[in-house]
Amino acid sequence: MALAGIGLVGAANVSTADASEAAGQRPVYAIAHRVDTLDGVNAAIKHGANGIEVDLCGWSKPDEWRAHHDCAGTNREGPALSSWIDRAIAQSGPGHKLSLVWLDIKDPDYCAEQQNRACSVAGLHDQAQRLTRAGIQVMYGFFGYKPGEIGGRGWQSLQGKLGPMEGMTVTGSLKTVEDAYAKGFPERQRAMDYGDSNIGKGFGNCAEAGYNTCAELKLGAKDRAAGKLRATFSWTSTLNDKSYVDQLLDAGQVDGIIAGYGESTGLKDYADTPECAKAIGLVRDWVSRHGSTHRLATGNDRLFA
Repeated sequence: MALAGIGLVGAANVSTADASEAAGQRPVYAIAHRVDTLDGVNAAIKHGANGIEVDLCGWSKPDEWRAHHDCAGTNREGPALSSWIDRAIAQSGPGHKLSLVWLDIKDPDYCAEQQNRACSVAGLHDQAQRLTRAGIQVMYGFFGYKPGEIGGRGWQSLQGKLGPMEGMTVTGSLKTVEDAYAKGFPERQRAMDYGDSNIGKGFGNCAEAGYNTCAELKLGAKDRAAGKLRATFSWTSTLNDKSYVDQLLDAGQVDGIIAGYGESTGLKDYADTPECAKAIGLVRDWVSRHGSTHRLATGNDRLFA
């Protein structure tokens, strides 16, 4: 995962997102990809990202979550989530530059809530309340890296626990997402995401009936319009992917795109580089060109309220 018109957070019962959409503007999230370092948080906000995606691995010894992309190793790598949240809140600042944090949970069933709460998804939810209290929305991402994670113990620990600034996202085709949410969560807490680390892989032309990335996200947009989903997202765009970004935001009608390093540039953590800045810039530039219908989401917007 510079914002305009940022005001106080959470003061009104009617969200500014609803008011803005009524006026014909849809809030858009430019989400910095793989922000798994503290310096990456600084870089993302410097580049104008209003959303951040962070990968999370649970560790039972010590009992904690860490920001890291690969959980299979034996060494605890990446900053502790508590430090990462400190940095995100500080960098978002009183201007609420950061509107959304997407928690990409790599191993949601690794720790059991009763035995190791701090590294369980229940413990992750505990820590995420620091973000929501700071006016930053939180989205819990379930990719389904392993069988049984959708509907598993981590998933179940969030059921009935999410507040108005929290929601879920499930990766996959619309049918995959619908089947997942049949296992729980009200419609107002549901989002979908679909994509690839090589965004062009299986992208299609946005005109198919389904299956390909853009076509499935168009179907998701119809479900959003019908109140069955709250948002749709895609990933991962790079500095070279203007055409895909434009199609996703136009024909695909997505609410946001994860941008940064992708397969074509070499997958790595977000950093203060021209490549990452330009990737976020493509999303921001599209919004600037479509100001009559879209704007960058701010700290006042609420996806899940």
